[in-house]
Amino acid sequence: MQVFHGERREQEIDIVLSDRQQEARPKGEGLTPYQGKKRCFGEYKCPKCKRKWMSGNSWANMGQECIKCHINVYPHKQRPLEKPDGLDVSDQSKEHPQHLCEKCKVLGYYCRRVQ
Repeated sequence: MQVFHGERREQEIDIVLSDRQQEARPKGEGLTPYQGKKRCFGEYKCPKCKRKWMSGNSWANMGQECIKCHINVYPHKQRPLEKPDGLDVSDQSKEHPQHLCEKCKVLGYYCRRVQ
């Protein structure tokens, strides 16, 4: 569903929890708001436990597993990675939990190695 406010357009993302598939995903075209090929910054919220997290390793149509509920959660917001002065710079000292990342699991290796 698209909501129009004057010249500003916002896209509403509905989150659906599927008992059969055990994953949260946005409704509409694609599984994520971003449909490009590059890595981006994503914001996640588990619909089951309401846990929130952010990741600088977010990809189109790929989710991340909630560490508490063990369900795949797709990002509800995605945007390009910012330059180092932005707030969404990932902490390079923090290890990326590859076992929770759908992209890493599909590739079979660390997703940041993708160019």
